[in-house]
Amino acid sequence: MKRVFQFAAGVVLSLSVLGSAPPARPGAVPDDVAILNRFDDLVGADIACAHLAAERGHSAEVKAFARTLVSEHGLARQLARDVAAMMNVTLKPDGARRAEHERTIKALRERPDAAFDVLFMRHEVDYHKELVDLINKEWVPASKNADLSALLAQVGPAFEGHTKMAEELFQKLGPKK
Repeated sequence: MKRVFQFAAGVVLSLSVLGSAPPARPGAVPDDVAILNRFDDLVGADIACAHLAAERGHSAEVKAFARTLVSEHGLARQLARDVAAMMNVTLKPDGARRAEHERTIKALRERPDAAFDVLFMRHEVDYHKELVDLINKEWVPASKNADLSALLAQVGPAFEGHTKMAEELFQKLGPKK
């Protein structure tokens, strides 16, 4: 397992870079439409990663976690789309983020089973930390729409829970001390 962890650790940096969204301009405050678009992009990309992990994961725990993400992120995404519809907003995918997502999926597909699990869980830790930071530090303070604010208040704690679960499973998969 240590060898698999070392192998996966060698590509963590590239996967983390490929899977992360570009940072907002310093000092830029996103509007509600930008928040909804970015939320939809990020959650949609993670749903696709989780679908892949549910199919290709090596351990039953990784597969179960992935199925949880598909279900709960799917619900969160639908709630966000409902808010967008109430606001009469048409969500527009970000082409640059789509390309990043495709590279992340490709990197995951190229890993053998046990290395896939470690890499997927590392990705999930990084992804959820980034999303929780965006929600708490950027989106909640910037959101003006009451329905969007309520959505962020609802999904934030769930994503924090996913972060904790991802960290615990990643530690379990890591090298034994």
